[in-house]
Amino acid sequence: MVLRRGLAVLSPARMWVDVSRVMRLPRFLALTDALLSTRHPLVSAEELACHHERFAGGRGARVRQRALELADGRAESPRESMVRLILIEAGLPRPECNVEIWHDRRFVARVDMLYADERLIIEYDGDHHRDPDQWSRDQIRRAELESLGYRMIVVTRRDFDDPDALVRRIRRLLRAAR
Repeated sequence: MVLRRGLAVLSPARMWVDVSRVMRLPRFLALTDALLSTRHPLVSAEELACHHERFAGGRGARVRQRALELADGRAESPRESMVRLILIEAGLPRPECNVEIWHDRRFVARVDMLYADERLIIEYDGDHHRDPDQWSRDQIRRAELESLGYRMIVVTRRDFDDPDALVRRIRRLLRAAR
């Protein structure tokens, strides 16, 4: 317990342990990534590992262990975390999260996920990308990245309906880059 504004509340690490007992890995990994966020961390990986050990063997232990292995505080949305999990569980290499791409000292973009050696970008586009202005900005950004030799695959919520098809597409793109 910690005190916040005079109230006793669970610490982020203790809350993490408690919800591991009822949450499945995809959403739990997203929660873990958010807690470890490099932009606004609420807890350290060491603190989560300490709490995991403290409550070892109980319900949720396996999901906590897996989340600790896969966590990446650079992920910036739950869906990014879930896409990354789908790829890793399918045996694909772990992509880098939220990587800045520069060209001749000029910032070009920060991309959701990147396979750097293959120059393959994976972007998760939520519904806000359907806004006409955002869509136009996305197309210009995509054209700029493609002009620099990157390939891009856009993932949407519908890809979660058939994650195997998503994995097959990404696997083909990774193979084609070799």
